[in-house]
Amino acid sequence: MQITAELDSQHLEKLQTLESLLKKNTSELLAFAIDEIFTKNTTKTEGQTAYQLMQQSGFIGCVELNKNLSENYKDILDWNHKL
Repeated sequence: MQITAELDSQHLEKLQTLESLLKKNTSELLAFAIDEIFTKNTTKTEGQTAYQLMQQSGFIGCVELNKNLSENYKDILDWNHKL
C-alpha cells in the first residue's frame, strides 16, 4: 500500500531524526507507530477485563472475610448502620 502524507516542519524533522537514530525508513517507522498504538488501545489487561465484566454484570462489591461467612454472617458483619 502506498500512503501520501503531508507533514508540518516539526513532524518532518522528528521523522527524519527518528529515521537517523533508529536506522529505519519511513515505512518501517509508520508500521512501528501503528503497531504501538494498536497494541496500547486494543490489548486489555486482566484487571481491565475483570473490571469490565463486573460493570456489565452489575457487580456491587466484595469483602475478604471468614470462609464460613455464609453460615455466620450475622455474627461477623457490622450491622450498626442498619436501623
